[in-house]
Amino acid sequence: MGQIMRCPLTGDPCMKPITTEERSFFLAEAEKPEDERQRRIKAISEAIADGHKIRSALDEKGINAFTCKICEMIQTCAYGIADITQRNANVLLELGMMIALGKPAIILAKRGEEPELKLPSDLNAIEIVSFTEYIDIIDQLREIVQRLPPPISPPSPIEDLEKIQPQFAKQLRKMSADIVKEFKNSIEEAKLDTISLREEKKEIPAELTERITKLEETLKDLAGLGFTTDARTAFLRGNFYYNQGKYNEVLAAYNWSLELRPDDPATLNNRGHIYDKLERYNEALPDFNRSLELRPDNPDFLYNRGTIYLKLERYDEALPDFNRSLELRPDDPKTLHNRGMAYAELERYDEALADFNRSLELRPDDPATLKNRGGAYAHLERYDEALADFNRSLKLRPDDPNTFFDLACLFSLMGRTDESLANLEKAIRLDKKNQEKAKTDKDFDNIRDDPRFKKLIEEH
Repeated sequence: MGQIMRCPLTGDPCMKPITTEERSFFLAEAEKPEDERQRRIKAISEAIADGHKIRSALDEKGINAFTCKICEMIQTCAYGIADITQRNANVLLELGMMIALGKPAIILAKRGEEPELKLPSDLNAIEIVSFTEYIDIIDQLREIVQRLPPPISPPSPIEDLEKIQPQFAKQLRKMSADIVKEFKNSIEEAKLDTISLREEKKEIPAELTERITKLEETLKDLAGLGFTTDARTAFLRGNFYYNQGKYNEVLAAYNWSLELRPDDPATLNNRGHIYDKLERYNEALPDFNRSLELRPDNPDFLYNRGTIYLKLERYDEALPDFNRSLELRPDDPKTLHNRGMAYAELERYDEALADFNRSLELRPDDPATLKNRGGAYAHLERYDEALADFNRSLKLRPDDPNTFFDLACLFSLMGRTDESLANLEKAIRLDKKNQEKAKTDKDFDNIRDDPRFKKLIEEH
């Protein structure tokens, strides 16, 4: 079963079994320039050629759960090498993880840069190899490898217990299986087993929430003893965390689930949604792409990818996803709203207005759709209708800075300077980002020379 590791994201024991490979090195290295990387690999391979294995994150294709996968790779390797000559951020992060995990590490640094290495004086098992060309490291590395300490891969507590009290260990294993079964049944009872992450938080009876929370804590305790569970359990734990708004914990659970079951479309889709929540849009896109390769006609997956394209300002790519999603689910108000947003960004305001109208027929009091329909009306110079939508949106969401900003733009276009400035002041007070937006927004050209406007956009 191997040693227990803890998740860098959450600090909880990880459920994945880790066994250290004795003659293995994790190499932290920069990807470019390619010719330099080839010289580095050639020199290291020659120095440690005696049956040692080298693992580098650059050789792993398709990593988008970086922290989880890299952590596993480092913990699997017995030793580490880090080439810090370029001060690459990923290399420094990987070196930090090696040190934190107690891996004997060798640092490669260009000759003359050694004084810049400000390592704590009490760090053990750290060797520094300085060089001018990579060929210089071969003899030094060969000598260091010969005196490296043996790798440590302590057994998990349950393995130790099996040696001392095998019957008690057997009982613990049965208890662990029973707890996992009860956890799954409780998640199903809470209707979190098939949760759609587009939905709002589900209300769960207090007694059931308390039961699931206690089972979840017990699963963590069992992980501390070295017990592992299956991909489905990890997925369900992620769903439970999502319902509690604990997005980093959700991500760790989905990462683990996908390590065990890499091509599960529901988990890929849900992890992409969490990346979206964490505003890590470029990491969300590969998950949605893969989930759609597996299930091309899932309207939720299409909606989610279209939404990511929208946030990445790739509007022409968002439209086909929204179109196909609406073919499969014609009257979904969220998809209509988001397609309207894409049309608006492409300055196709009549089409945007049609989508916003239909969305509001289905969901009349959605403040975001009202605000965005107001924007479409404003672009079509239908100012009175725009004003009505903005005011109605503010009644539903009174402190939304973006609606105040849009009102300020509208009043500027209408020549109502005092009202424009009053709303801009509110927009900036609620969100300082609006100060920068106002500096370049053409809607304020009518009032740009007003001293009060200049003061608003220049105040710190």
